[in-house]
Amino acid sequence: MSSSKQLIINCGASRVTAAVISSHGGTLQIEKLVTEELQYDFSNEEAMLPSVGAALKLLAQTHKLSGKATLIIPGNQVLTKTIRIPHIEEAKRAQIIAFEAQQNIPYPLNEVVWDSQVVGDDGVETEVLFIAAKSNLVDEFCGYVSAAGFTAEGISAATVLDYNALQFAYPELDDDVLLINIGARSTNLLFRNPEGFFVRNIQLGGNSLTQNIADSLGKPFVQAEAVKHKFFAGKNSYSEDDSGAQLLNTCSESFMRRMSQEITRSIVNYRRQKGGAAPKRILLNGRGSLSKGLAEQLSITQKVPVEFFDPLQNVTLVGSIDADIDVLRMQTSEIIGEACRGMIPNTAGVNLLPESIQSAMAFAQKKRFILIAAACLALVPVPAWVAVKSAHSVYSDQVDVIQAGLQPLQLNQTQIRDYQAQAELAEAAIQRVEGLVNSKSNWIQFFAELQESLHLAEDAWLDGLNVLREQSADGKSSYEVLVKGQLLVREAVDGAENVDENLLSNQLKSLRASFEDSKFIVSSHSLVITWTKLQEGLNVLPFSINLVVDPAKPL
Repeated sequence: MSSSKQLIINCGASRVTAAVISSHGGTLQIEKLVTEELQYDFSNEEAMLPSVGAALKLLAQTHKLSGKATLIIPGNQVLTKTIRIPHIEEAKRAQIIAFEAQQNIPYPLNEVVWDSQVVGDDGVETEVLFIAAKSNLVDEFCGYVSAAGFTAEGISAATVLDYNALQFAYPELDDDVLLINIGARSTNLLFRNPEGFFVRNIQLGGNSLTQNIADSLGKPFVQAEAVKHKFFAGKNSYSEDDSGAQLLNTCSESFMRRMSQEITRSIVNYRRQKGGAAPKRILLNGRGSLSKGLAEQLSITQKVPVEFFDPLQNVTLVGSIDADIDVLRMQTSEIIGEACRGMIPNTAGVNLLPESIQSAMAFAQKKRFILIAAACLALVPVPAWVAVKSAHSVYSDQVDVIQAGLQPLQLNQTQIRDYQAQAELAEAAIQRVEGLVNSKSNWIQFFAELQESLHLAEDAWLDGLNVLREQSADGKSSYEVLVKGQLLVREAVDGAENVDENLLSNQLKSLRASFEDSKFIVSSHSLVITWTKLQEGLNVLPFSINLVVDPAKPL
C-alpha cells in the first residue's frame, strides 16, 4: 500500500497547532503534534497575524519543522456564503459563481481570494458554498509563512473541514447531526445530513466570555483570560458563595444563553434554506466547548442528545506527543479533516492560496530540474563547435562561390517584385470592372421596381436620378440615390387654394414607402416637396427623395 506524509498547520485565533501526519492505506497516524500559544491582546484583532508569524518561527526553531505545509485559517478570517446557481457543466460553473457571488458579498470580487465547494445538485440548481478571504490578509499571511521557513502548498478554511473529520471518524453515521466547533473568536456550525452538509460561522467564541468577564471585573482582557482558565479549571481560591465566583458564573450563564440562542437561530435558518429536518444529535468540539454546563444547557434548550465529538477515532498516535488526549480531541478536528481529504469520498475543502504564489511554487519545484537541463544543453554544442571549427575553411570557400552566383538571382528577384506590384494594380482594376458588370443587372431590376412604383402611384413621373457614392476612413462604401420628379395635381384647376396639401404629402410619402420596399433600398432619410410651383398656378408638384442603397446589393 502507498503511504504519504504531510505537515498541516492550523493557525487559530489563540494558538497555532502543527501536526506531522502520515497515511497508510485507509488509516492516519499522527507522528508529531506541537502547539504554540499566541501571545497578543486578543481584543486587538490586528495583532493576530504578527503573533501567528512569531508562533510559526517558534515551530521552525524549537520543534525543527520546515518545508512544505498546508495551512488552515480560522472561520472568522473568511467569508462563507451559500449561493444557488443554475445547473450547468463544470467548465462554465466558475463564471456563474463569480457573478452570483459579486451580488452577495460586501466588497469587489477582485479584492478577495476565493474558492467554492458544491454541496448539492438536484439537476436543476446547484448549491455552492462560496468561501473567500481578503487578498491583502492572505498576502500578509503568506509573507509570515515564508519568513518562518515554510512553503505553503495550500491554504484551507477551517469552516468546512469538520465535515471531513466527521465522515472519517464516524463512517456509519446516517442521522441529521449538528457539529458545533467553538473556537476563540468564532464558532463553526456544521449541519450534516445524508444528502450533504450546510455550514455557518457565527462571531461568538471563547473570547466573548473573556470580554464579558473583563467588563464585569474591570480587568484587562489578558488578566480576564487568565481568571477564566483558572476558575473553570477549578484552580482558584473562590468559594461557592463568593461574589467573584457568582459574577463569573453569571458571565458563563450569559455566554451559554447567547450561544444557545445563536444555535437556535442557525437551526431555523438551516431548515428554511435546506428544507431539512432538525438535527437529532449535537456534537461539541473546540476548546470553548469545555465551558462547564454548556453541554447540559444545549441538551435542555435543543431537546436532543449532546455529546463531545472525538475526531481521533480511526487515528493512531505514534511517537512522543506531549499533550493530554482530551485536549487533543478538542483541537485536532480541522487537522484531521484536512489530512483525510484524499481518503474519503465526497470530501469538502477549498484552497485560498493565490494563483501567483501557486505558480511561483510550481516553478520553484521545477527549478532544480531546469538548471540541470540548462547545464546539459550548455554542453551539447561543444562537439558540434569542434566539428564546425574544423570544417570552417571548407565552408568559407563554398560561401564565396555561392555569393558569386547570387548577384544575378538578386537582380531577378527585384524584377519579379516589380511585376508583382503591377499585377496587383491590374487585379484591383479588374475587380472594379467586375463590380460594374455585376451591378448592371441590379440597375435593370431597380429601374423596373421604380417604374412599377410610379405606375401604382399614378400621376407621378421622374425628372432625374443621381447616384451619390461616399467612402469612409475605414474603407467602407455607402451609396445613395437622389430621385427627383413631379406629381400631377388635378385639383389645381380650380386654384391653388383648393389643394389638400395633406393628401398630396401622404401620396408622396406612400410613393417613398413603395421605393423603400425595393430589395436594393434599406431606408430613405428625406422627402422634399416644392410647393412654390403649385402656388404659381402650375398643376404639378416637384419633389425629391434620398434613397439609401443596401451595401450588399450596390448599384
